[in-house]
This record gives sequence, C-alpha cells and structure tokens, in this order.
Amino acid sequence: MSQKTAFYVLSLIVIFFIGHYYAKINLAPLENNFDTTNTSLNEIKLQEELSKVIENKNNLQTQLDELNTQLIMTRAELKTVQQQLILSSSKSKVFEDELSQIDDARKVIEPLQEELTTVNVNIKNLAKELQQVKNELQLVEDKLRSSDIDLELAEFELQLAEEKLEINKDIK
Repeated sequence: MSQKTAFYVLSLIVIFFIGHYYAKINLAPLENNFDTTNTSLNEIKLQEELSKVIENKNNLQTQLDELNTQLIMTRAELKTVQQQLILSSSKSKVFEDELSQIDDARKVIEPLQEELTTVNVNIKNLAKELQQVKNELQLVEDKLRSSDIDLELAEFELQLAEEKLEINKDIK
C-alpha cells in the first residue's frame, strides 16, 4: 500500500514539473510584462516548493528503502516458515504411514489371536482327554497287576495240583 502511495506522489511530482515547464513556455510572453520583482518572488516560491518536493522525495525514497529491507527480511522468514511447514508435513505423513501400518498389523493379528484362542481351547481339551487316558491307563495297569497276581496264584495252584497229582501217581 505504501509503495502505491510513493508511486502516486512521484507521479504527482513529475506532473507538477511538466505542468510548470509547460506553463513557463506558454506564459513566457506574459511574464515579460511583469516586473522583475514579481519574477524573483515567484522563483523563490518555486525554489522553496521544489526543495520541499525534493525533501519529500528523499523521505519517500528512505521509506521505500526501509520497506524493501522489511520485504527482504519477511521473504527470508517466509522461506524459513515454508521449510518448517514442509518438514512438519513430511513428519505428519510419516506418522500417518506408521499408523496405517499399525492398523494393517492389527487387522492381521486379530484373526491370529482368534486362532490362538481356539488352539488354546483345543490344547486344554486335549490335556483333559490325556488326563482321562492316563487315569484309564492307571486303572488298566492296576487291573493288570491284579491279574498278574491272580495269574501267579493260578500258576502256583496249578503247580501244586501237578505236584499232588504226581504224588498221587507215585503213591498209586
């Protein structure tokens, strides 16, 4: 906005000078009729106005230089902020990718967890069945021991009977 103002002021100054010289050229024959004192007063006034315009121009140039410096500094800050924004954006993208990978892993893990739960239940059932089989084997083992004892007794009785038979044969 201030650059536009400076441009307008400079334009007005140029227009003022063009108008002044145009008026000088067109009014030159009329000025000859005026006194020299009037001319010198007008010249003094014109010189004062010209010095004010030059001073105003210098002030505007100083302001323009300051604004230019501020613009350069602002551009540098803007570039820094843009780089930070790009860095933040890339970090955000990395985090989004990691979250997506975590979600994908969760989708893969859920069926595996269900399958693991099923396998654990099956293992518990198999452990119960194995315990039942052990108990049945223990019962069979106990029956076998009992049968072994009965068999040994039967063999012993058979031997006794055979010996009695032999003794009875010998006696007869």
